[in-house]
Amino acid sequence: MIWMDSYAKIHALTLGWVTCEDDLTNWTDEALWPLVSHADMETMMWAMSAFMTITSRAPPDGVTPCTYRLACKVIGDKIEQVIEAKLKMEEGCP
Repeated sequence: MIWMDSYAKIHALTLGWVTCEDDLTNWTDEALWPLVSHADMETMMWAMSAFMTITSRAPPDGVTPCTYRLACKVIGDKIEQVIEAKLKMEEGCP
């Protein structure tokens, strides 16, 4: 099993436990926490797996589509911010 399969299975399983909007908020926070604490390649892959998982599914019962789309946007935006920050750091290196 490759890393993405493993991450995707974890994200799909835990997203399956989401039953309300508070659960989705917690799920999103857990998916993004590694990027906040240390944004290395492994955490980028983790967050990208969460993004792919959430964007490929319909909202769970108890979560409005609007809130679900917002969670997708939050994860996507955070990934983009981290990538842009890394690119800026590389531009500044001699």
